[in-house]
Order: sequence, then structure tokens, then C-alpha cells
Amino acid sequence: MIIYLSLIAIFFSSMVYGVIGFGDALILIPIITPIIGFKNAVILLNLWGILTALLNFIKYRELLDKSYYIRILSLGIPATIFGTFLLIDIQLEWIELIFGIFIFGYSTLKLIQYFKKSNEVKLMRHLNTTSPLIIAGGFTYGFLTALISAAGPLNVAMLEKTGHYRENFVGNFAAIGFTLSMARVPFYFITNVFPYELAILFLLGFPVIFLGTKLGQKLNPKIPVKTFQIIIFCFLIGISLKSIITSVDVLILY
Repeated sequence: MIIYLSLIAIFFSSMVYGVIGFGDALILIPIITPIIGFKNAVILLNLWGILTALLNFIKYRELLDKSYYIRILSLGIPATIFGTFLLIDIQLEWIELIFGIFIFGYSTLKLIQYFKKSNEVKLMRHLNTTSPLIIAGGFTYGFLTALISAAGPLNVAMLEKTGHYRENFVGNFAAIGFTLSMARVPFYFITNVFPYELAILFLLGFPVIFLGTKLGQKLNPKIPVKTFQIIIFCFLIGISLKSIITSVDVLILY
């Protein structure tokens, strides 16, 4: 029963990933953490994320923004390796709390902007990937992804700020996610933290992820650009509130 429930959750989270380009970990980790534990959930989600990111990248590979990709990964890869080693023994609730507060504030401000009259909201139509802040953002994104496997909102903020929308947004998010996931894989086995007792769930997750992601990809082009952005930030507000509440609960108990 536990495996069946987990696979249903995996399918739904993968479908969301196929639609908006992120969010699988944000949905799935709270569901399966009570079943397999937080650290195991982070490790499996990072490994499953290789397939989801690869599927989206293959579909939208022609939209890759090489300048953005290189800037993000220049510090993103070292940061994700560093974060993977810290995952072995670190209290993550403070990180999750600060992260949740940041995402809640950013997403709320963006929603206020998007809900204004259409003539007051201008979406960038030209890519702007020259800012050095992207490099710093890449470090933070890689570091937090390794620790909590749900730092996608940082990449959302940077992609949105640099003028990437819908298919373009999904394709570039996937390219970065795939590369960072691959960078982490060897260290799960070198440090012997991979949960071998969950091997069956791990293997069954891949075909379910494939089907869910493919379904989500079919839904993506049907969503208008502005609606797509509003969906993303509504989703982020809900997730950030969850992160704040759960991390505060744990810290209070300590």
C-alpha cells in the first residue's frame, strides 16, 4: 500500500513538472517524507529528477539559453557538490524557514504585479542574461537543491527576471536541473547515503515519472503566458507557507 500511494504521488508531481517545469520535489517531499524520511526523500527526488529534467530538456532543447546556462552552472555545480556533502549531517529546518520566507515575499509581490490590469504589466520579450547576479543565484540554487531538493523557486525567480517564459522557461530549467542532478549522483554512493532498502520504490518510480511528465508536456502549450506565470507564483506561495509552517513546528520542538 505504501508503494502504491508513493507511486500515485510520484505520477501527479511529475505531471506538474511536465506542465510548469518544476515543482515535483515541492509536492512529493511532504507526501513521502513521513513514509521514508526526509533525507531519503531528498536523495530519491534528486535521482528521479534526472529523468524528469532530461525529458523536458529533450523536448525543448532548441530553446536552451547557453549564456544563462553557463552562468548558472559556473558556481552551481561546485555548490551542489558542497551541499551534497553537508546533507550527511546538518539540521535543515533553519534553511527551509529562511527559504520559505524569501519565496513567499517574492511570489506575493509578483502576483500583485500580475493581477494588475494587463496594460500595466509588461512581460520582458528580450532575454537579459548578462547580470552577474545570475552567477550568485546559481550558487545558491545549487547549494539549496542539494540540501532540501526543492530550491526550484530560486531558478524560477531568475528565469522570470531574465525574460524566459513557458516553453523557454521549462527548457532552460530542465537543462540546469539535469546537469546539477548528474553532478550529485556519484557522491550519494561515495558517501554511502543512498537508501538501498528503498531500491524497489526507486526503480518503480522511473516509468511512472515518464508517463506523468509526458502528460504534463501535452498540457503546457495550452496555457497562456500570463496565466502560466500566475499559476507558478500561486503555487510558490502555497509551497512557501508549507515550508515556513513545517520548519517552525520542528524548531519549536527542539
